[in-house]
Order: sequence, then C-alpha cells, then structure tokens
Amino acid sequence: MPEFARWITERDYRAALMAAGLVLLPLLAPVSCAVLALVALQRGAGAAWRSAAMAAALLAVVAAVSGAHPLAGVLSAVTIWAPTLAVVQLLISTGSLSAAARVAATGAVVLAGLWAATMPARGEPWVSLVTEMVAPLAQQTGVDATVLAERLLALMPGIIAASLLLVSLAGLFLAMWLHAAVARPGAFGEAFRELQLGPVVGAVGALSIVGALSTGNEVAAAVALPAGAALLLQGIAVMHGVVRIKGMHRAWLFLGWTALVFLSPWAIVGFAFYGMADTLMDLRRRAAGKV
Repeated sequence: MPEFARWITERDYRAALMAAGLVLLPLLAPVSCAVLALVALQRGAGAAWRSAAMAAALLAVVAAVSGAHPLAGVLSAVTIWAPTLAVVQLLISTGSLSAAARVAATGAVVLAGLWAATMPARGEPWVSLVTEMVAPLAQQTGVDATVLAERLLALMPGIIAASLLLVSLAGLFLAMWLHAAVARPGAFGEAFRELQLGPVVGAVGALSIVGALSTGNEVAAAVALPAGAALLLQGIAVMHGVVRIKGMHRAWLFLGWTALVFLSPWAIVGFAFYGMADTLMDLRRRAAGKV
C-alpha cells in the first residue's frame, strides 16, 4: 500500500486522477485529501496545489458532462481540499503535528462561531429542504419534522466546520502514516501520540459546551462541535500515548476503538472530555511520572 501510494503521487496527473475519483464518493473524501497531502509531504506544497488544480479541472468536466454547472463540483472539492493543503503546509513549515492541528482547530472554531453569529441558516428555503431530509428520522423519533429541521439548521455551521476539520485532519493523518511507512516507519505514531491542542482550545471547548448545555445558545453550540471534534482526536491520542508509556497491552487500544464504534455517542463524548482534561492537566506527562 505505501509503495502504491508513492507511485500515485510521483506524477501530478496520477494524483489528480486519484483525488478527483475519490472525492466523488463522500465516504472516501478523507482518502482524496490524503492523496494531495501525501504529494505535499513527498514533493512539496507546490506539487500538491498543482495536482489539486488539475483535479478541480477534471471535476469541472465531469460536472459539465453530467448536466450540472461546472463550478458545482469544483467548489465542493476545493472546500474539502483547501483546508487539508493549508494544514499540511503548516505541518511542513513548523515540523509539528500539534501546531498544525492547533491552528486547524482554531480556524474551525472561528469559522463556526462567525457563521452562526452573522449568517445563520434560517427561514425558507432552508427549513423546507431540511424538513424533507429529516422526515424519516422525525417519524422514528416522534419529533415534529419542522422542529427537528430548525434545530439541525441552528447547528449547521458547527456541523460543517467540524466535518471539514475531521476530514482534513483524517487526510493528513493518513498521508503522514503512508509517508512515514516509506521514509521512517513509526514516525507518525510518535507524532500522533504527542498530539496536544493546548489549554486555549481546551478552555474554548469547555466554555462552549457548558454554554450550549446551560443556555441553549446557538453560537456556543456551533463552536462546541468543532472544538469537541478536535478534543476527541486528542483524547484518542492520549489513549495511545498512555498505553505506550505504561507498557499496557494493545488490547486496551482495541477496547477503546471498539467503544468508539459501538458505544457512540457516549464514547465520543467521553474521549472528548478525556482530551479536554489532557489540555489542562497533561495526562501523558503525569503517566510518565514527570509531574
């Protein structure tokens, strides 16, 4: 797999074809981002932007052939690729995964907050469109579809910001793993286990979550989603770090990931709080006996 990925990213046109093909499948969007991020890690940010431009041109052609506006596919793909390429540039310039992830998380929080405060999605046609989408869920839960749609619209800035953050960082993580597998095996694991978003992100996450739960404020709720997503990633990194520091059996990692898959959303909330605690108390340093 690493060798195949390296072959794909050796030429701009190969990376462009792969990225454009994968982004057409929503569930594979992080892999599409990983292709471009891997180009940046192996050949520089300039090559990654060239590949992204070629892929965007391919999507414009596909959209035109299918009868859609050429810009429709381009804008959706650029919205996904641009944050990833920005984060990987930060990683290359700083040499720190934590610094890159910290800036990405801050950007997502600011995006969600400003969007929710200045341009909330309210009224028509948004309510009608979302009401049709959530109608099956409304029937299952017994909640009025219009009420459910309005609640979802209030959270939309946070949902989109959190999704962009997770997709871009997932793409970056996958690219780092593939790059390290060829260049220096184990390097990605070392960097991920040390992932630290810092007390500012932790404090913003804590305040926004408390504000959203206690007051129902829409801006606080929107901010809480990307902040919580970032802290979730740190919580996972803490799990991996503590298991390595304490020399615990890898079965603990299996149990943790199993909980994330089968016990969501409770496990997700638990890991996010675990990450929040680490931003304030540095749990890995304590596990190593350095505090």
